Amino acid sequence: MGVKQYVRIGDILIESSREFPWETIKELAKHLRRVARWNPEKKEWEITWRLFSRIDEFTEFINKKLMYVDQEYAYKLLEVIEKLIDKVPKRILDEENGVVYILLMGVDPYDLVKQVDREILPIRLVEKQVSVEGIGEIPVMYLAVNMRRAEEILGSELIGSIPSVLREALLEVVSEKPKQVAKIRVTRRNRILVRIPKPVSEKMIAEIEELGTIRYYVESAEGRLEEREIRAYRIFDREAYIDVYLPPYSAGFVEEILSKYGFEADVDYQLPEKKLDVIKENFELYPHQLQALMKWLENGNKGTIVFPTGGGKTIVAIAAMARLKVPTIIFVPNLWLLKQWRERIAQFAGVPKHQIGILGGGEKNIRDITVATYQSGVKNIDALSGRFWLAIYDECHHIPARTFRRVAMNLRAPYKMALSATPKRRDKNEVLLFKLAGEIVYSITYPELVRRGLVAPMVYRRIYVPLPPEKILEYHSVAREVDRETNELKRKQLINRMIAVAQENPAKIEVILEIIRKHKNEKIFIFAPTIRFAKQIAKEVNKLVPAAALTADTSKSEEERIIRKFKACLIQVLVIIRKAEEGVDIGDASVAIIVGGSKQEREFIQRVGRVLRLDPQKTKVAWVYEIISENTVEESMAKKRGGLRLVRDIADFVLRKYGIPAVRKIRWEPGVPID
Repeated sequence: MGVKQYVRIGDILIESSREFPWETIKELAKHLRRVARWNPEKKEWEITWRLFSRIDEFTEFINKKLMYVDQEYAYKLLEVIEKLIDKVPKRILDEENGVVYILLMGVDPYDLVKQVDREILPIRLVEKQVSVEGIGEIPVMYLAVNMRRAEEILGSELIGSIPSVLREALLEVVSEKPKQVAKIRVTRRNRILVRIPKPVSEKMIAEIEELGTIRYYVESAEGRLEEREIRAYRIFDREAYIDVYLPPYSAGFVEEILSKYGFEADVDYQLPEKKLDVIKENFELYPHQLQALMKWLENGNKGTIVFPTGGGKTIVAIAAMARLKVPTIIFVPNLWLLKQWRERIAQFAGVPKHQIGILGGGEKNIRDITVATYQSGVKNIDALSGRFWLAIYDECHHIPARTFRRVAMNLRAPYKMALSATPKRRDKNEVLLFKLAGEIVYSITYPELVRRGLVAPMVYRRIYVPLPPEKILEYHSVAREVDRETNELKRKQLINRMIAVAQENPAKIEVILEIIRKHKNEKIFIFAPTIRFAKQIAKEVNKLVPAAALTADTSKSEEERIIRKFKACLIQVLVIIRKAEEGVDIGDASVAIIVGGSKQEREFIQRVGRVLRLDPQKTKVAWVYEIISENTVEESMAKKRGGLRLVRDIADFVLRKYGIPAVRKIRWEPGVPID
């Protein structure tokens, strides 16, 4: 003898089709008590909220066990459960109280709550009686979550602290929630006006304030770096919304903040709606170039890309232009790069030269694709600000300088790409660079490019040269004045005199000649500290091999003639003073001789980059000689430039592949060969 089994789901009572023996009743009860409670008065099981947390195991029980005991009974249960799962609300949004109630199927809500740090995300359990059409009232256990706090966490680094199943549910809620619309417009004074409907998160306002806060460093007369701050934003609390006024550079950045906090942006930057189909991608990128481009695109078309000189930054920028096909302006620090960019765009993007605007060097021809010097950009910023969607800042470590800063701050191009081999600055103003153009999205080191066979491996020799007796007397005389001087500004001037004595050591010329004899069949760059010394070096070198000096005194026509002859191998040695150190294409060489320079690592990297050009077929090494005056301030300056650090990581590679020690320090002795 047995009994029938009854299960109530809401208003529906499901009866077994036959009586079960007690052994079967016990087996059924073991599974039912996990999702239902027994009503002794009515002699029936009543489904509880636990059905939803154990839905998988209960349906598996019905399919695999109950189906073989009473098929009709099993099908009835499955039919009602499927209808219940389909119709019970998985999310209930209480906008008035800012709470969302979430039902997670197959998850024990009590276990889940234990995994959540409630100081990070306030969360609680709420049991609700939910009316389900065709079934009746059903008890459901919901997770009650503060919606605004959830949105803040989903847009921050704290997102990883939320269990994945809850995180996915919250992301769905955010995507389904109708977004409020913030308007972004441009004022007559070239400010970005952001109108945000209330309520507004205090954290979001704090992020917008930070976006509009400019921090930078200035150097005092005594050489100390002092931090300055400009609050370039204004906030007005209106009745139904908040108005925020931001500087032009915030274009592109502010939309990301709004999106993070659940707002849609209705944007009108008053920029020309043009698609430049004339720009083509007539080239293939190397893997590191493609990676850089993709990281930049993923970052919302903003950010800084760091390649060693010779790594092919220009091609990445042209690839970005080809992908976006929008009006673009490229800023460069000098007229050499102005011409070079025009040539590269024509060569790689297929844009006719006459369609590429030039701003600088006496020319003012602003077109949809324009190359401009930073100096000319400052003078014409009003004409440029509302013209371009994409701004490319080449040799971007110049941007934080006062003149260049005015360009980046006042341009409202929402897409920004900064290019540099060495964004780090002595005055720490790389923080301003990253503020105006975006943080570093991709970087690759010189050793990595060497190992990939994309730049020449460098062999570095640091050569110590004694000062002649008369120069020793002069040097120490100035050094004693430095020791006695208490005024910081005058001390700096005296130290500069000491540096000049050391850098223009006449004994260095004999070393240069010896190096040239060693590399008599190779092309050579010599980096000199002053115009006078550069001309003196060129004069002496010219007695051995054809040589020329390229200085600020060189006329434009003469510059072009010298570069043409150097590229054609009619000039073998080029002596340079503050020229061609910013990525300018003046031809290839395999030897660099540094006769004098500053203590900045950036300058050193720019110089040696002249002999490390991107060339996958290049199998030879690049020789770099740094000649410094022994027992002078030049020794500490050379250490800070970091030549040894640059080569150290490839020393084993160079020795193994070429059989040459990558690094050597040499004390110059007349008549002794330089090895």
